[in-house]
Amino acid sequence: MGAPFNSILCGVEGNPASTEAARQAIALAGEDTRLHFTAVYTSFELGPDYHKDALEKGLEEAAVLAGDAGVSASYNLREARYAIDVLLSESKEHDLLVIGTHGKSRARGLMFGSTATKAAHNLEGPLLIARETPGGGSFAERIVFATDGSTGSWAPAHAAAELAAKFESKLEVLHVDDGKHHQARPVIEEQVEELRAMSGTAPELTTHEGNVTKEIVEVAKDSGASLIVTGRRGLKGIKSLGSVSERIVSGAHCSVLLVPAGERA
Repeated sequence: MGAPFNSILCGVEGNPASTEAARQAIALAGEDTRLHFTAVYTSFELGPDYHKDALEKGLEEAAVLAGDAGVSASYNLREARYAIDVLLSESKEHDLLVIGTHGKSRARGLMFGSTATKAAHNLEGPLLIARETPGGGSFAERIVFATDGSTGSWAPAHAAAELAAKFESKLEVLHVDDGKHHQARPVIEEQVEELRAMSGTAPELTTHEGNVTKEIVEVAKDSGASLIVTGRRGLKGIKSLGSVSERIVSGAHCSVLLVPAGERA
């Protein structure tokens, strides 16, 4: 199975979180994938103090990791007032943006404007928020695909299937019934069958009721998931603060892949 993304941009911050992001970006890359690492030096006094030497070492570390994996990549160190502005601009030339997270609380992230939080609020394309795999397992070893059964959930469903095929993952399809999607069941059953055909593995289907964010986060944690795949509605800025996808990113213990809503191909 080929790589699900043809062009990947990975943000480098020169810390353990961005090292894990680099590992996951490299793991996602295929033979023909265009992989690029960007570090952004910012001297904005109220923001994180990322020194150029630490960023350069982070880029060098990413180069070593890519070389060890036999993956070709390019690298760039830029200077700007806000790192997120550079990453959002460059991400328009790629299929996926990968960013590591420090594991800060949602409230703190919103207050101080972490790069990962801002990306979740403002990015239009697919976004992978990378965290270390719980228990030291491999990336995408166990995937939870959270679906609301809407027509827009087909794009993340296909992404989950492609990842499961590439990594030979265990795949769980999770639907949390919040009473808003009354025609969800037939769509979800079709998704399970299509995921089975595309991934070559038999997905486990589970249905819960209650708070959507809470149930998704808890099911992923209890099942030992290394990756949550879910859709996003494309809300940006202040409108995104209450979105399910943004809250999943903030509350999850594992990596989260957000895929813009898209109908069945």
